[in-house]
Amino acid sequence: MRQGIEVQVAARMLNISTNYVYRLVREGHLTAVNYDPLLISASSIKRRLLQLVPFLAADLAVRTDYQIRR
Repeated sequence: MRQGIEVQVAARMLNISTNYVYRLVREGHLTAVNYDPLLISASSIKRRLLQLVPFLAADLAVRTDYQIRR
């Protein structure tokens, strides 16, 4: 099982720049599981997606979780 998601992959999943991923980590909106190299927790990416697109919570939460962890 993966221990974390690379910054570039997280940026693609969230449709943001890598610089913004670093900013979200600094501000506490995304959780880092490792700092060298920086890896983002799958659960924090899922949480961020559900905050940005609330209708995912009802219909696609399980599928979203599966795709992120893959």
